[in-house]
Amino acid sequence: MNESFAVCASMMYQRKYIDFLLANYEALNMPYSFSVAFSFLASPILMERECFLCLNDDGEAVGAFGYIHGTGERNYEDRHIVQLQVAYLDNKHRRTTLFLRGLQYLAEHLRWLEDEVSELVFWTKPDDYTMRLFDKFAGRTSDPGTASGNLLAYRVTVSELNAYLAKFSRRVPA
Repeated sequence: MNESFAVCASMMYQRKYIDFLLANYEALNMPYSFSVAFSFLASPILMERECFLCLNDDGEAVGAFGYIHGTGERNYEDRHIVQLQVAYLDNKHRRTTLFLRGLQYLAEHLRWLEDEVSELVFWTKPDDYTMRLFDKFAGRTSDPGTASGNLLAYRVTVSELNAYLAKFSRRVPA
């Protein structure tokens, strides 16, 4: 399997992004009503920010992630912070090397943005798998039952993320 990542730069790819996430909506297991969850899924497109697809050899979507700049607490004016609104890999393609390649793709993409990004925020359900995954490279900044509800917030600076990814640069095939 030779998956690749691509920015959803056209309406066709943005639609493929939304279609893929909606087809996997139940697996996303988001703790919100559908309308709120849909706003998170669509916000990278609606706020004219970036969304990405992971495509297999046949050009079919097997993963997707998207982000916005800023945080609700700061009225989205803290544009140096990127919040990942969603990140999902199909179960058949879920493996550490592909996740790392996605992080590498995101980190490289952030280098070329007009707005300088210094920090990333990830939100996730508090399950053993995702906690082990995110604890490897980001700091947990909230716990379930706080203002964030049943989600954990993880934060990592771009320089910390790049240092973490540098450990794997020779081991993760492109």
